[in-house]
Amino acid sequence: MDPLTALSLAGTIIQFVDFGNKILRGSKELYDSTSGALSVNDELEVRARELKDLTIKLRRPIHIDTTSAHHGMYSALQTLCVACRKAAEELIARLQRLKVEGQHRAWKSFRQAIKYAWNQTEIEVLSKKLHELRKSLDTHILAGLRTTIDVMAIQHSNRFDGLEKSMQTILLALLDHPKSFSRDIHDQTVAVAQLLDRCEVVIRDEHDKTRAYVVDAIQVLATTEEEFGSIVQREHAEKIHNNEERFMAMAQEKILAELSFETMQDRQEEVVEAHKHTFDWIFKPESECAQRRWDNFSEWLKYGNGTYWINGKAGSGKSTLMRHICESKETPKLLQIWARDTRLTICKFFFWNSGTMEQRSQTGLLRSLVHDILRENPDLSPLIIPSTWARAYSRVVLSQASKSCETFTLQYLLQAFRLLINRVTETCKLCLFIDGLDEYDGEAAEMADLFTSLSSINNLKICLSSRPLVAFDEAFGAGSTLQLQNLTFEDIRCYVVDKLFDNKRFKQLAIREGQRSLTLVQELVTKADGVFLWVVLVVRSILVGLSNRDDIDDLERRQRELPSDLSALFEDMLHRRIAPFYQKQAAVLFQIFRASRMVNEQIERLFEVPSPITLQALSFAHEKDPDHALNAPIQPLSELEVSILCGTMEDRLKNCCAGLLELQGASYSEPGTSPMEAARPDARVQYLHRTVKDYLEQPQVWKTVTTHTDGEEFDPYVMLLKSSIRQLKAMELAKGLVPDSSWRCTAFALEFARMSERGHSSAYIPLLEELDHVLNVVVGQIGHIYPGHWSRYYQAGDERPFEWVDNTLVLAVEYGLSAFLDYKFRQIGDNPCYKEGRPLLDYAVSRDIRSQRYGLDPGIIATLLEHGADPGQRYKSTTPWENALNYAYRLQFKELKTHRRRNGVIEADRDQVQEIVDRFRDFIADSTGTSQLHLKSIPPTSFHQKAMQKHYQATTGISNSSIFSDGKMKPDDEKVLKSKPDRDTVLKLISLFQTFIDHGADPNESCLVQIGSEDHMELRPVLYIVNDVFWRWYPEESAKLVEKLEQLEQCATNEELVSGFEAYRITAWNRMSQIKLRFWA
Repeated sequence: MDPLTALSLAGTIIQFVDFGNKILRGSKELYDSTSGALSVNDELEVRARELKDLTIKLRRPIHIDTTSAHHGMYSALQTLCVACRKAAEELIARLQRLKVEGQHRAWKSFRQAIKYAWNQTEIEVLSKKLHELRKSLDTHILAGLRTTIDVMAIQHSNRFDGLEKSMQTILLALLDHPKSFSRDIHDQTVAVAQLLDRCEVVIRDEHDKTRAYVVDAIQVLATTEEEFGSIVQREHAEKIHNNEERFMAMAQEKILAELSFETMQDRQEEVVEAHKHTFDWIFKPESECAQRRWDNFSEWLKYGNGTYWINGKAGSGKSTLMRHICESKETPKLLQIWARDTRLTICKFFFWNSGTMEQRSQTGLLRSLVHDILRENPDLSPLIIPSTWARAYSRVVLSQASKSCETFTLQYLLQAFRLLINRVTETCKLCLFIDGLDEYDGEAAEMADLFTSLSSINNLKICLSSRPLVAFDEAFGAGSTLQLQNLTFEDIRCYVVDKLFDNKRFKQLAIREGQRSLTLVQELVTKADGVFLWVVLVVRSILVGLSNRDDIDDLERRQRELPSDLSALFEDMLHRRIAPFYQKQAAVLFQIFRASRMVNEQIERLFEVPSPITLQALSFAHEKDPDHALNAPIQPLSELEVSILCGTMEDRLKNCCAGLLELQGASYSEPGTSPMEAARPDARVQYLHRTVKDYLEQPQVWKTVTTHTDGEEFDPYVMLLKSSIRQLKAMELAKGLVPDSSWRCTAFALEFARMSERGHSSAYIPLLEELDHVLNVVVGQIGHIYPGHWSRYYQAGDERPFEWVDNTLVLAVEYGLSAFLDYKFRQIGDNPCYKEGRPLLDYAVSRDIRSQRYGLDPGIIATLLEHGADPGQRYKSTTPWENALNYAYRLQFKELKTHRRRNGVIEADRDQVQEIVDRFRDFIADSTGTSQLHLKSIPPTSFHQKAMQKHYQATTGISNSSIFSDGKMKPDDEKVLKSKPDRDTVLKLISLFQTFIDHGADPNESCLVQIGSEDHMELRPVLYIVNDVFWRWYPEESAKLVEKLEQLEQCATNEELVSGFEAYRITAWNRMSQIKLRFWA
């Protein structure tokens, strides 16, 4: 058997196991793949047919060379194929019986039919069987296949020669990518299998169709068989190519959709366009326009290389210039001179510090650039990101739902980006335009290092813009550059003249005053000192003065009194431009806006979709009636109501915020505009400029803002929670479904409640009850689609298990709403913590690491314990106490740290976890009748086992040994013995074990300890580990524990426990009494 055939079979087994598991779960993916268009009976038929197709592939004859070095591996693969066929036949038989049953009864859903065919025990047994098949494949075959893949041999195989050229290239990319192949072997193995199957099926089909045609043509046309054979081969190749081209294009679209993000183009579009006739000098020779020397930009576009750095002071117009360059027809025309006959690719990215996470991060930069380059070079996708391409191609072939599911790590994107740059510059010229390096939400040196490392690549040039930070000056200052504030004097003059002389009253003033009006213009331009933002704000102030009938003396005084520094100008706007009557309203609006931004960052991490506050949402939050959210009816607003509401809010922003907050994408409407024209309910509210954010959010400045609401019961999060409820009440149901925006709004509402709780406010409690009521009403209208409580569905469409029986109390636990829980428990009275399904305490301690928001909450756990929750209550296979220890380990060691660093998820720190463990321990010590907590009941991934395992491995070398069949230490293990475990951790573990022993735990009970690979676990008596970890390194600290253990009679009889371990015939008592002996001595 050749490696390609083996990989193809392995891929088919993976597909079968995954497909079988989805059937047993009644997976929503299967429903999505048919767009919900089939009846349950038809769907059963489709699934049975798909299983039969997989079974046919598994029945293909396998020829094994008994003399091959890999004979054993291929035989194991053959055995797996037989086992998969048997499992598939069982599944098919059940589905066929279900179809017959379905003729006499109506299934409401595919899932209901599956639950009828198998009871829970049968499902678990078959699922376990499928899991074992997959595990055997992973352990015994895929690892071996990785080492047997010989790319050179594959290229000379007959099967490889039979593939179309483009298929060969893709196949080699999937195989000749060692790191990626090792990491994503499942996806790439499946893709290899699908590519081979599809191409060969097409070849067979086309061969059958044309065989008779060949004979007829030879007879009719008198063409030789050799001549016509070449024609047929060309036709075969063309048909195969056309057939696969469509699938490749669809896979490419999936990849681009997953790389893209909603706000990828927003920043460029939101940057103010250049005023007419400004910045045109950038494409002209230096001598025509410069007040000071600068490097000719046009010459750099035509003949230069490396980087061109546009730098300038804050507010000098760098982003506007970059937009002008990117959108000008001159740019590609000049770059084409550089490219000559080579294909030219232009990509751009605009950082924005006030924008979404992707707009200000390196991940967003790389996703955008990789997306744009691959869009222009689609043939590179399987070569650059083979694992991502493999998943996309597989979903296309299997007609799976197109919902994006990729999570791109920074490391993965960086590797792909560098590889892509090197590959694409081999055949084309590439120019990157990157605006706002200083707006990157990280260290400036990271951006400087990234682009410096790229600057020497042939056929690549990069235009960058930023403030003149030291890191950028050191990296790019010696190359081609310009300082923008030194070059915009005439541009600013043009802007001031146009804006003022377009005003009717200023024209009249200029006729009367003559030279004084021109002097005013000149002083404004000079005072601006190259800062465009300053002059824009000052001109706006002068226009307001003109509307108030200011004369030339008034305008000159305005100009003199306005500070020339931006920060001082903002301070003047905040304290003088906002009338005293509106100061409090301004403070409220600023606080609501900033609170919404903070919560939006949290929601963005969960939903990966930004939702900045809109004009309508702000108008609801700023509603003066304190009970509006409770009293408003559940019904959509009319268009007129929305327009009046938003028009009023727009006016408030203008009157109260002095222009420091504005609406996205456009200036405010002119005075006299009707509400219907002015209102834009979905317009996003934002800071006027990055410098406004920097100024307002300085601690001292922010303190002066909030003083206007000090001493009052003001909570911006409560106001935002009211806004969320009003938005939900006003939403329309689309086609009988709850729109995603409603679930997103719900997530915001719960986050606002959490932030209010953190501020020790209880004002959110009646609002949370109203939220529950509103969603129960809305979801209740279409309950047949959303069975159970609405909380099953709000998490970005991720449906939670029905058997959990979720409710509002569950959400209170998950979001840390202690005040709400206490309030509800006192309402309930007796046994308030009881609920059907999953216990409340279990939610508090066992949430999955990758959906974890805020870590474990000691306050929530204390509230639950106070009201009678039982830490020993078993749900499925674990208890809350065991899960708390499990989480504690995962936080302390690698998994949580890695995930927190990659995705920015907020986690509890170690002190919180220690507090939680202490609360449980104290509760158990003070309680009677509570179920005892045994060591043996704690799962293999729990804190104390893993913590001991970590240090046990460090001191005995378990991690370097596959199994101790001979009971002897290997030579390499001596090196590991020198590693000393952390004292603080050991002391905590000693304390933990003392607590266990105090409460009746048996020290002879065993822990599962990892031996070698993650899948290889062995039972080890606790006493072995206690000695090897504690006593060896810290005898004094562990003396009390050893003394306590020696007092326990059960330590003397441990033969039965260890009798099954050939390498460990020594009893725990003997082990403890022979401290100096090594574990395997």
